[in-house]
Amino acid sequence: MALHRCVVADFRTGTTLTELDLSIDTCQRRIIIPGQFQASASLANRDLCNRAAKIKANRTKIHMWSGNIPWGSYFIRHVAPQQDEEGNISLKIVGQSLEVYPYLRKIRSLLTYTADDDIDIARALLNDMMSRTESQFGLQLMAGTRGVIRDRTYKPSENASYGQRLEELANVSNGFEYMIRDSLDPVTDQLVHTWVWATQLGTPGVIARDITQKGHIKAWAMPEDGTVAGNAWQAFGATLQSDIGVDSEPQMSTVYEDAASLAAGYPLLDQTVTFGSVKELATLNAHAQQLRDTRTGAVTVPRILVRFDDAFSIDPNYLGDLARFTLVNDFYPLGPDGAPTMTRNWRIVGMDLHTPQGDDQEERAELIFQEAT
Repeated sequence: MALHRCVVADFRTGTTLTELDLSIDTCQRRIIIPGQFQASASLANRDLCNRAAKIKANRTKIHMWSGNIPWGSYFIRHVAPQQDEEGNISLKIVGQSLEVYPYLRKIRSLLTYTADDDIDIARALLNDMMSRTESQFGLQLMAGTRGVIRDRTYKPSENASYGQRLEELANVSNGFEYMIRDSLDPVTDQLVHTWVWATQLGTPGVIARDITQKGHIKAWAMPEDGTVAGNAWQAFGATLQSDIGVDSEPQMSTVYEDAASLAAGYPLLDQTVTFGSVKELATLNAHAQQLRDTRTGAVTVPRILVRFDDAFSIDPNYLGDLARFTLVNDFYPLGPDGAPTMTRNWRIVGMDLHTPQGDDQEERAELIFQEAT
C-alpha cells in the first residue's frame, strides 16, 4: 500500500492528468526557499509507460499527498525515461516546490515603490510576475500588511528574478517570512496554492508538537557549522561612481558586531556579503543587521527523523511552529534528578518526506529545526 499519492497535473491550469506511484528520493519543504524533489518509477507495463509519458519538463507539476494531507506541489524540470540492458524501463524526475517559479521569471520593466509596506511590495512583485496569462498557475495571495515601510527600485538592467528580489526584501532586519501552502477549498474540494506570509510563520510561543526519544524519534543529528558564520558583518552594494576616470568603490554598510559572542570569548570573525544592485545605505545596513542577528557564531541546525502513526503526524502546515524536542541516550543522559538533560523548544523550518523502503510501511519525515530556546 502506497502511503504517498503522486498526482500529475498541468502546471498552469491544474488539470489532473494522471496518478503514478513514485519512489521518492527527495521531497522537501522549506520556508522562503524552494524545496527539492527527486523521484523515480519502475514502468513495468504499457499502462504505466502511458501514464509516465504525461509528465513533461516545464509543463507539469506533481502534487504530493501524505494520506489526505497535501504535502506540497512540485514544478517538474527534468524528466528521464530510460531502459537498461535487461529491457527494464524506468523513469527519473526532478523538480522544485512552487516557490521556485518566481526565480524562473526575470523583472523586465522598471518597478519603483516609495514608502510602501513591504508586504504590499511583495504582492506587487508577484502580481507583476503573473500579469501575463502564461505566468498564472492558480496562485492566491494572502491579504494584509505589517506596517513596515520600505523604498525599493528594481531595474531590468539588473537581470534579477522576482524570486531573488522577493527573498532579498524578506531577508533584512525586521523582515518577514513566506511560503506557498497547499490546501483543499472547502467549497469546491479543489487544491489551492496560497502565498502566505508573516513576520514569523507559525504560532509564536505555542508548542505544537512533543517529539521525544524514546518515542517517535528514529534518528537525530546535531551538526555545528562555523564555516558560514561570523560575528562582524558588513554588506557591500552597488558602485555609485559613474566617472570611468575615477576609481570606483561599492556602497558599504556599517560593520555590525555581535557584542555578546565577543564578550563570551569567541574570536572576532569577519564576514561580508554583496548585494550588487543595492544603492541605499539604509537597505545595506538592514541586510548586515539581519546577518548579524541570524548568523553569528557556529550554526547548529538539528535534524530529527520522526516516524508517524495513528497518534502522531506532522506536515508542512507546521512549518514555523515550535516543537518540544527531548532526547535521552548516552550522549544526552538523564540528569541526577532523573530529568532529561536535553529538552529544547525548537522551531520547525524544514521537512523532508521519506518513502518507506521494502516491506517497511512506516511513514517518516526528517524535521529541520531552528534553535528557539
